[in-house]
Amino acid sequence: MSDLGLSNVAQDAPKPRTPERAHLGLEFMPDGPGPHPDNRPRHVRSQVSLRSQSQIASVPSNTGFPAGGEPEMAEELAWGPAHPCFPHFNPHVPINSEEFLTTRIIRIRRDWMVKGDLAPTFSNLYPEILDPLLPEQEFRRVIATVNDELIKAFDPFSFRNIIDSALGLLTGWLWEDVGAPAIKSHLKSVESWLENWNREVGAKDGVHIWSLRRTAYLSLDIQIPDPKVGIIPSESGLSLPGTRPSSGAV
Repeated sequence: MSDLGLSNVAQDAPKPRTPERAHLGLEFMPDGPGPHPDNRPRHVRSQVSLRSQSQIASVPSNTGFPAGGEPEMAEELAWGPAHPCFPHFNPHVPINSEEFLTTRIIRIRRDWMVKGDLAPTFSNLYPEILDPLLPEQEFRRVIATVNDELIKAFDPFSFRNIIDSALGLLTGWLWEDVGAPAIKSHLKSVESWLENWNREVGAKDGVHIWSLRRTAYLSLDIQIPDPKVGIIPSESGLSLPGTRPSSGAV
């Protein structure tokens, strides 16, 4: 083919398309199109659909601010088993008993900020669902008494616990077998104090604090009459099928 024919074919061929600006990182600068000074990849904010926040319960916190001062801070917690006011089914009674249907458990969680893992201590955050069966002042007195006694019992650096550990080692743990260590007497005093409180204070309002041994010191279970608290309805007015405004069994 002649040179004239090759030149005609080259002119008739389509010209390659200029790469788009998105691939070259080009921006329209004031003096014309050109590369942007910062060609690093830029993040594009995506639109993510959030789930409904309608089933939210508010737990007021005591901030100590005077009235008319800074706004009161409130911790927003989703209503469910993790909420401090949630009435749990009573696991300490038989399922086919009347008490299982008429009572609920308010579970007080461990507070790891007091002594860490050195002693089992419980949160003094007051569940308002206990009012007026167990007033806030009495609730805090119970928590303070239990926590103080447990700290004394489990403190590994106390003089008595160090002596008990040394005597246990020297006697081949016979000191532990006879129940002489102070930790066992402290734990017995906690259990006896809770039993006295149930008889003298809680019985008249149907409140019962279960033994810490039943919960392995992982929670403080307070038994109260069924408050008839169910699922909070959503804003759309739709509710789960088969539910009723009570925490009892369907």
